[in-house]
Amino acid sequence: MNGTKWGIEGPPPEAYSRITDSERFEPLHDAALAHLDRLQLRFDVERVEGYGLDQDLEQVSLTRPSVRLTPADPSAAPIVVAFTGFPAVVMRCGLLLVLGFPECGCDACDETSEGELQRLVEVMDDVVGGRFRESIRIPFLGDAEQQWELRSSARQTRGGVRIARSRARALARGGSRTFEWSPWPLRNPSEELRR
Repeated sequence: MNGTKWGIEGPPPEAYSRITDSERFEPLHDAALAHLDRLQLRFDVERVEGYGLDQDLEQVSLTRPSVRLTPADPSAAPIVVAFTGFPAVVMRCGLLLVLGFPECGCDACDETSEGELQRLVEVMDDVVGGRFRESIRIPFLGDAEQQWELRSSARQTRGGVRIARSRARALARGGSRTFEWSPWPLRNPSEELRR
């Protein structure tokens, strides 16, 4: 929730199953594209646009091709952004972290395009800055778990989800189960020194 619509009483129960103004998120598409353009100009990345870049993100109707930015340094996490017809932005960071902007969109959550754009930019900036870690935990029995952490000087966000053991083993890459992603390399480091 990032709006202020409901006050201290909170939303009525029926607001949780209702979406009356999904159009409020339309500015997210253009704003996300503009931020991806800025990242591409500043960092040494390969940009690919198209459909089929990430099957998990593209299971819903898309309004335009997805965008993937892959840093030249393989120890830095790639970002893939898909643009849904809701309208929403869905983003994969690194191997497993998938986040939606908005997360829900229902009337009760009262998310705003401005708040969601701020959250999107903060996540991208943490990934780009190397403040992103993912890990895969495979217990002796039961489902595996993917955990992630985004951190900056102002905040720290963590989460996790269960994943199939077979997928976890494939992603663990020969036993490596923690991915400490590096900062993205600058396109022109000498330019940065002059700023």
